[in-house]
Amino acid sequence: MQDSIYYHKPGHFREFIRVITDKSISVSEALATFREVKCLPNKFKQMTVHELSKSPVLIQELYETLRKRMQPESKYKLPYNKAEREKQLIDNIAENYAIDKEKAQAKVITGHHNDGTREFNYALEVVIAPRTDLDEKHAGEVEFIGSINSTPSIDGGEGYFQGYPYRWLDKKGNTRDATSVNDILHECGFNTSSYHTAKKRFPCVVAINLRTPVPDWLGSAGKTKIDLKPYADEIAKTVVNLANKIPSYHGKKHTVFNFSFSRETPAILYLEDFLKERYNKIQANPSLKITDKITQSGVWYRIRPIMVEDDFKPRKTWGDTRKGLTSKINEMCQQLFGLNREELGIIAGTRATMLYEGKSYPVEIDNVEELATKGIAIIIIEKEGIADLLAPFAERYRVALVHTRGRFTEYGKDLIEAAKKAGSVVGILVDYDTYGEEIAKGSRTNTPKIGITRDTIKWLQQNGYPDLIEAEIEEEYSPAIYIPRTSI
Repeated sequence: MQDSIYYHKPGHFREFIRVITDKSISVSEALATFREVKCLPNKFKQMTVHELSKSPVLIQELYETLRKRMQPESKYKLPYNKAEREKQLIDNIAENYAIDKEKAQAKVITGHHNDGTREFNYALEVVIAPRTDLDEKHAGEVEFIGSINSTPSIDGGEGYFQGYPYRWLDKKGNTRDATSVNDILHECGFNTSSYHTAKKRFPCVVAINLRTPVPDWLGSAGKTKIDLKPYADEIAKTVVNLANKIPSYHGKKHTVFNFSFSRETPAILYLEDFLKERYNKIQANPSLKITDKITQSGVWYRIRPIMVEDDFKPRKTWGDTRKGLTSKINEMCQQLFGLNREELGIIAGTRATMLYEGKSYPVEIDNVEELATKGIAIIIIEKEGIADLLAPFAERYRVALVHTRGRFTEYGKDLIEAAKKAGSVVGILVDYDTYGEEIAKGSRTNTPKIGITRDTIKWLQQNGYPDLIEAEIEEEYSPAIYIPRTSI
């Protein structure tokens, strides 16, 4: 490969001259591989390397003169046609792997780097090809092949392309970052650790070849890592672009169940993925059935954030989707594993449940003290649906929400007292009706109530809602119709 004065910083060029073994040769011979040698001044043509190496001033003069006499190359000169090479990249992969050529993606990109001292061109070849010999059990898997100047490393080349911060923009325009190509692929759906199969892409072979005249090898353990700074942005952008074109399992019926769920078929795939991951974890660590016990609603609260992240749109409402999924938990456990949900540590819903930082916890006698320390504040909420609406905002400010489903349990009252003892702020959010008043008064010590009162109605009447009739509220809130109910 031809060398150039533009590939060297001044210090690098001095070192290049200094380490030439045979210093009796002429400077012309020493620079025979440099494209700028044709512009070598007469002053240096007959000079020996020995003479040059004794004078740092002369070396600097030679460095600057060569750069002045010839401009750097404007772009990388590809030895092939781009389209033909992209087809060849796919064909090369097909020689060793069973791939879907129609869905395979390949791209050849040329780039230019100029940091003010060094200036050079490079080419990037990337191919991502779905495998036809692997099924959904291998969803998200990647076989990575990395090469520098068409030479792979002994470890498959993964090390070539890690250790430098990659940055790119996602589909929503948000900046994302990673420290390796495998991390980039992970963000694009090549993720074997997540239980969310619908989000995973088909198993693939990914090959990257960087053609560069300046592979700055780093470290002392041989040619295993290079300085990625000149190429990182282009690598990230190209890998993300191609990875996003690879099909995923979203919307694909990858398991057949005996029951019908045609109304929102894709939604049930999220439940399937969660239960499979849950099963594998329980198999590896049976104690999770106790230490990570969750309710059926808890399953929903772990699935829903993934659905939101995927921009999943329920056909009717989130409430309908929730009911549909939670009602199928036990049946799916039996069909997938021949087990009841309890054998996966999934229990029937408790009366009170805490939502905190995206997770749900049943309020029970054996965890009250632990739950009392969660969050900077705890809000007790009568209606489960209201807790769902407030959860994203509460999570942002580290506030724990506890929904009672219309009635306090003794454990819920224990939680309030334990939280106050721990120094937490506690409030109760209820409807302006008899049952809401019952809950508000149900705590053992006085606890602030949040919600509608007569004063709120008066304020609304005076500030833009004159048609609001307090009598309607009085009819809803009437101690005369109060019928005590036994706590469950």
